Amino acid sequence: MSSNTQIMRQPLVLVATDEQRQGQSIREALQQFGFRCELVTAAASVFERFRETPPDAVLLDTKDPTFHSVALCAKIRKHESGGELPVFIVADRGDEEAVEEAYRAGATDIVFNPISMPVLPHRLRYALRTARSLSDLRGLIRAIPDLIFIVNKNGEVQDGLSRPDATHTLQIKALSTASLINFYPCENDDGALELIQRALETGKPQVYEHVLEGLDIHLETRFVARDKTTVLAIVRDITERKSAEEKIYNLAYYDELTELPNRELFSQSLERTIAIAKSENQKFAVLFVDLDRFKRINDTLGHTIGDELLKDVANRLAKCIRSTDSVSQIDARAKRNIRLARLGGDEFVIKLYGVDSPESVANVATRIIETLTPPFTCAGHQFVVTPSIGIAMYPQDGKNGEELLMNADSAMYRAKAVGRNNFKFYSETMRTKSLHRLDLENLLREAIASEQFELYFQPKVKASSFRLVGAEALLRWHHPERGSIAPDDFIPIAEETGLIVPLGQWVLNEACRQVSAWSKSVVGTVPVSVNISSHQFRDSGLVGDVLDAIANAGIRPRDIELEITESVLLQDVDKTLIELKALKEAGVSLSIDDFGTGYSSLSYLKRFPIDTIKIDRSFVKDLHQDTDDAAICAAILAMSQQLGLTVVAEGVETREQLEFLRRYKCDHIQGYICSKPMPADDFYALLLKLSGQAANSDKHARASA
Repeated sequence: MSSNTQIMRQPLVLVATDEQRQGQSIREALQQFGFRCELVTAAASVFERFRETPPDAVLLDTKDPTFHSVALCAKIRKHESGGELPVFIVADRGDEEAVEEAYRAGATDIVFNPISMPVLPHRLRYALRTARSLSDLRGLIRAIPDLIFIVNKNGEVQDGLSRPDATHTLQIKALSTASLINFYPCENDDGALELIQRALETGKPQVYEHVLEGLDIHLETRFVARDKTTVLAIVRDITERKSAEEKIYNLAYYDELTELPNRELFSQSLERTIAIAKSENQKFAVLFVDLDRFKRINDTLGHTIGDELLKDVANRLAKCIRSTDSVSQIDARAKRNIRLARLGGDEFVIKLYGVDSPESVANVATRIIETLTPPFTCAGHQFVVTPSIGIAMYPQDGKNGEELLMNADSAMYRAKAVGRNNFKFYSETMRTKSLHRLDLENLLREAIASEQFELYFQPKVKASSFRLVGAEALLRWHHPERGSIAPDDFIPIAEETGLIVPLGQWVLNEACRQVSAWSKSVVGTVPVSVNISSHQFRDSGLVGDVLDAIANAGIRPRDIELEITESVLLQDVDKTLIELKALKEAGVSLSIDDFGTGYSSLSYLKRFPIDTIKIDRSFVKDLHQDTDDAAICAAILAMSQQLGLTVVAEGVETREQLEFLRRYKCDHIQGYICSKPMPADDFYALLLKLSGQAANSDKHARASA
């Protein structure tokens, strides 16, 4: 570092004096302690020199009538760079009037004659250090976006430490609607006054959040005790923070799609409602609303349309719930009642408070059904959505929120089971069934791991001659303790939980293995059809799984037929078409199961490489006595003949049904008129009988089967 730089860093003191000798003594004393000293003996030029070379401190000792020390001090203080400058005035000891004038003019301190030269540099150095500290503090105060006030115990402003300017967020937001906000925003505020008293009594900072009326500005005022009678009031604009907190709160507690409260917020509200109902000895109801067959709309038309439908449903539900159906201000933070929420998917829940009878709850449930009855229109598609509603009452159906929701859910499943588009109140029987369902799910997982399943086979015969043409593989579950469990009990659970995928894979592999075993025996090859669920079809590896199962078993692809439902064809048309063509080109036969119960359409029969359609048993059951069923079956058969498709009629049990189907040239039939489904061993015995062989002529084939 150069010597010039070091010199420039030394504090500069401007000394103004009428006496050349005293001025020289002052300069020598200051220089010995590292000060630079500018000595001015002509009073008239002091202020000019001050402006030309701003000093770090000023020492005034002039008695010129025009430019005396007091007048110069006052003039310096008015200058923009002299407001906080240390200014010392020399006065005679005992001259009280001169001292009073000096302080009135803004003097930092008084130096009495005769001047103590050893003490003077220390006093100047202390003053400079104090000035720098004050300057740093004021700079810090100006830099922070807060307003700072000194307030007494009565809430009255004594002073303002901050200098409000355009950098204050608080002022920027208010400029267009109010005068410059440089005032204390808690005047005449009882809440703030109470916290001021607490800060003075405890010595601990107190925080007060409030809103500027009409400006939508959120403030945080922090009260910090200075002494026994005053506090610092530090006012901060927290509007952005509050906005961010609101966004986080909404993400955590509200459904983004419908903007309704989500499960978490509703559950919290439900527990508060229970506490209120208990204290007021009131009843209330929880309605669990589920949309019937919503999944089919999602799978067929896509999630975008499904989402639009959910928003429309939410709007209709909100409009049909009365404002008196809930406890006022249940959720104080949200400042609105929680009467309706979306739990997820197509599940909504409604809370009705203060209901006096099940009849009044039933009226609301009926109103919900009527509200959702008119068709919805989304992206040009029009469809009817019906609800299934389960109802649980407090306190008889649950003492806490979890029990109420669970029991309302059970009642909703009961409403679905008895036909949908209706409502059911909870009963203990439903609870038992719900627990049974959960228990069955756990057992199903264990059954897949321990292979408790077996394939049964139902013959498929030629309608005209009863000649065997194939079989359908049907899954059966034999639990080691509970015995046989019906497919109608466990297949829906497997579908809902996704367990149908590994289960379907097992069925496919086992069916291929059985076809291979028969083909190596005296009975020869018997084609087998296997049902493929929509879950399996959505799995990207289905084509590979089918071809691997066929290859591993060493059979021909044409000996396996895949049965799929109509809804599968419309889930992702382009992807589905590619996969079906790949299977068809490999030689696998394709069949449409339960034809007529879904989205039956000539367009997909023409577009997709289908070999066979199966008439659902619901049309076959009464075709000999129901003209509508008879007309549907006749139309399907006529259409299939024109399209060159094979037709299989399911559930054929009577001679009248068979004769009708023969008359309209149905190709194949399945049903009890031919045979019930049977285990592989029994089916093999049937094959032996049909082939004219003895039942024990091929032990090897049975063993391998």
